[in-house]
Amino acid sequence: MPHWVLGQQDSANVKNYPTSYFTEYSLDRNLDLIPEDTTMLRNEIYHPYYRQYGMFQDLGNIGTPGRSLFFTFDRKTDFYLGSNPYQVYFKTPETTKYYHTKKPYADFKYTQGQRDLLLFAGKFAINLSPRFNFGVDYDRVTSEGFYPRQYTSGYFTNMFTSYQSENKRYGVIGNMIWNRGILDESGGLTNDSIFETLRGVNKAAPVKLESSQSRFKNKTFFAKQYYYLGKMNQLIENEDTSYSLSRAGFISHTLRYDDNNFYFDNPNGEFDSTLFPKGNIDTTGVFYDSIGSNTWMNRLAYAYWTKSNERQQSFIEFAVAHKHIRTQQMLLTNSYNNVWGEAKMERIPKTSNNLGIKLGGTYCLSGYNASDFKFEAEIKYLNDWVDITAGLSNQLTEPDYVFTYYQSAPLSWTNRFSKMSITHWKADIQTKKYRHNFSLKFNQYIIANWVYFGKDILPEQTNKILLINTIEASKTFQLGWFRFENILYLQKANQDIIRLPELGANLRYYVNGHIFKKALYLQMGAELFYNSSYYGNAYAPSARAFYIQDQNRIGNYPMVDVFLTGQVMTAVIYVKYEHVNMDWQNVGYYYTPHYPLPVRAFRLGLRLRLYN
Repeated sequence: MPHWVLGQQDSANVKNYPTSYFTEYSLDRNLDLIPEDTTMLRNEIYHPYYRQYGMFQDLGNIGTPGRSLFFTFDRKTDFYLGSNPYQVYFKTPETTKYYHTKKPYADFKYTQGQRDLLLFAGKFAINLSPRFNFGVDYDRVTSEGFYPRQYTSGYFTNMFTSYQSENKRYGVIGNMIWNRGILDESGGLTNDSIFETLRGVNKAAPVKLESSQSRFKNKTFFAKQYYYLGKMNQLIENEDTSYSLSRAGFISHTLRYDDNNFYFDNPNGEFDSTLFPKGNIDTTGVFYDSIGSNTWMNRLAYAYWTKSNERQQSFIEFAVAHKHIRTQQMLLTNSYNNVWGEAKMERIPKTSNNLGIKLGGTYCLSGYNASDFKFEAEIKYLNDWVDITAGLSNQLTEPDYVFTYYQSAPLSWTNRFSKMSITHWKADIQTKKYRHNFSLKFNQYIIANWVYFGKDILPEQTNKILLINTIEASKTFQLGWFRFENILYLQKANQDIIRLPELGANLRYYVNGHIFKKALYLQMGAELFYNSSYYGNAYAPSARAFYIQDQNRIGNYPMVDVFLTGQVMTAVIYVKYEHVNMDWQNVGYYYTPHYPLPVRAFRLGLRLRLYN
């Protein structure tokens, strides 16, 4: 009898269905499902900019405008209204994970802190049938900040779904996305010296704006339908007959609608010559500005997959797309129709001692971006020890719309700029055989006709050739329970038009291990974020632009946090003390001129995941 019971528990008969997902990119290429990452690594780094970028600047509070300080330029051939300083918080179709899970998947993250810091992120996905999945991804971010006029509040929601017909001929993925937020605009400190004479966590100094406010709203609807090509194979088992599709490619249609709007209010007529250099159209100084765009895109594509084997899989795609664009500003409305074609060819390696190749090209036939193009090529070699990648791209692109046309109360211009030309070389190496592997990434950008915001917050185009080199290196060392995670950034520009810190670092040193008979997984340590000194760009609230300034050097200041993180089963809890080194040496610390870093503060966070 005991032998019979054990026979029924035979693990060979138990099927495991781990929670996994796919993206639009992996679905197009017929790649395998990706297992969901359930580790607790870096869970205490809750701020999106700290998680995604090694070096960045924002306005000293979560939810404020910001940008990466590690130079990258990798854009599609498409219309761009302008740089979105809130983009890091936005939900997008490109970053959506479409889940495949036998049991409902849930991931809840909550962070609370001083001065009403609140971050809540909730993700839930369920397979209503093996072929139909539905989910919601929601973020709530709000903080009062530590200094006057720093309040932020944002809501970011993504409802997503995926479906596949029973015969596997038809499939669809879709999103409905809302991103919106509001923040009080301070304009920065009126006098940095007043702030720097103070010490402790109750610092406060006068700011330039007392009543101005910015808001943003985004809506996106996305649906991509697939009709799969291939032969239906008949399967006969005993008296049952079924059919299985041997896929060879697809025809797809993508429909996407984007509505983007940015607002700036100055209800009390506040004026500062450094923020509003050209004076207001309304003589009272009271104004309300907005800029927005509505776009509709239709894209039709044909893709072919070669029959995959254990060594490689190939992907070929040809597409044509149309985007109707309508922009709105104060007393200015424009419409365009972009039409472009795309071609891709990829050989995707699956085993070691194998070669991967990617080729792609895009050309815009008409519209605002007429004659824009991009060509890119990449080769990747895999062996048992390392992966080596080398790539080249060349792009000709029209400057962002706000560089060409802008009309508001304090700022107004119409320009005719030449197209920007960007040539990008890259080389990556990634080891694979070690417990903690090493990676090294090199990029070189050769740029002609670069457009940027000059010292007077007006667009300028340079006729100088810019050469920018970047290196990113990462390596983790381990000594027993001690781990030392190191990420270093080096970059250099040959012209002073693009202001960059030349050195950056993210160091995370901690004790790591199981205690209480492996019931608790513990991490305790410190993390450091640093970039070298440079003339950082200032920020103009009404234009939502970071622009060049020569008065204030910032940086050369380490931001140090200490943390304690523990995991019990699928629950993670952490306690964090941020900016512990405040006032140790410098009393002036900024990521953006006139916008100080947050003071010392405790944060408490909890993460709970339910997955199969």
